Amino acid sequence: MNNLLLGGTMIETASIHLSGPLSEASPFRLRHPGAVILSAIISLLVSMGIWSFMPGWVDSLNVLIWGNPTRSFPVWMHQVLDMFFLIYLAGSLFPFLFFIGLTMLPERRIAGNTSLPFVSVIIPSFNEEDSIAQCIESALALDYPAYEIIIVDDGSRDLTLPIIERYDVSVIRLRTNRGKVEALNRGIEKAKGEIIFFTDSDSSLDPKVLRYLVAGFSDDTVGAVAGMVLPKRHNSYLLRMQTIEYIYGQSIIKKAQLKSGGAVSICPGPATAFRRSVLLETGGYRNRTLAEDFDITLEMMELGYRAVYEPRAVSYTSAMTGWKGLRKQRIRWSRGHLQVYREHRGMMFSDIGGPISLFWMPWSLFIGYGSAFLEMAFLGVYPLLVIISSMPLLFLKLGLSYMVILECISAMQGIIPLMQARRLTPSLALASFTTQPYRIVLSYMRIVAYTHEMQERSNTW
Repeated sequence: MNNLLLGGTMIETASIHLSGPLSEASPFRLRHPGAVILSAIISLLVSMGIWSFMPGWVDSLNVLIWGNPTRSFPVWMHQVLDMFFLIYLAGSLFPFLFFIGLTMLPERRIAGNTSLPFVSVIIPSFNEEDSIAQCIESALALDYPAYEIIIVDDGSRDLTLPIIERYDVSVIRLRTNRGKVEALNRGIEKAKGEIIFFTDSDSSLDPKVLRYLVAGFSDDTVGAVAGMVLPKRHNSYLLRMQTIEYIYGQSIIKKAQLKSGGAVSICPGPATAFRRSVLLETGGYRNRTLAEDFDITLEMMELGYRAVYEPRAVSYTSAMTGWKGLRKQRIRWSRGHLQVYREHRGMMFSDIGGPISLFWMPWSLFIGYGSAFLEMAFLGVYPLLVIISSMPLLFLKLGLSYMVILECISAMQGIIPLMQARRLTPSLALASFTTQPYRIVLSYMRIVAYTHEMQERSNTW
């Protein structure tokens, strides 16, 4: 028996059969190093090939569109736009091709967990009267033999609590709003399951989500299994963009992380199962960042446990339908990620998490935020160059040709993940050709989040 502090409460726990001593060998190591290097080389050669042929493509496209001879465009215009295109290739196309290569690495087959332990399903909720019923009904319909449902109402001021009380579920009522972290930890305190599954109150669950997630606990080094999160609908431009974004982040990034390093860096709130013993060992969720799911995943990795990914375990979430809601959400997410990087800066470039620490974390931080500043710089500099060029119409024509090429490359980066995830539809395929405005908005939001974090502005869930 041992005592662990969780959310300010001392809990007495005992070892459970799903948990055991970790192997002396580190679970975090590069898989298939030769294939990883080969994938990087091939991706670099393809990117350099595109770079070498790109000026000729632009000239041909200009002749096709405008009918003007290529000599109409001064050399310096080509040089300026070539430089920005090179930045795009280095920061976007090369990583995409490299990650595609990583997703094709052979997967080490490990016999999945065949036992079906008791599972606790925890759903934190705050003012979700429009969606909580659907969430509970999907949880009650899960195809799993033994589980409990615990709803933590975090001081809702609408009809959320009366709706919850209509169903045969356990309810924890917090009389005042204490935040998502407190709600999650209160749920953990009451949970009886050896596996604890978390989802959000605006999500709907695939009936087999628990079976797939529980099977992922294949060995003692696996502390958590993350599922796939998808928007419920994609019947508008904004929802289609988020669908493409979600699928790219999971079918490409998460799959590449798992196949190259045997772990993923983030366990999403709407679809993740943890070993209860690992949650208690970490001390539960911490209220120190706005990205508690990212924070606890890295905390778990620092203790030697892996988080893996199971794409068949699907949770359908309510994506943002308006730009105002998206802005609030993404600024919170981006600030939370910056806070997590600060809290776990000791992992960066270390061997604590293997490839996650040595590559994925630095790439996400420096490329993710660095590219946002570069993109905003280009949008600021380009109009200025047009004005001072003395040939603004020619410059705009040349820039439009580059934008067409960039959009086609971006469309490929959206369509291929959709095909891999078997989620490609005509509407999503067409939407993939209009991603640049959405990417620019996301870059702007990252910069705003960075500014807010530097100013230490308050933010809540």
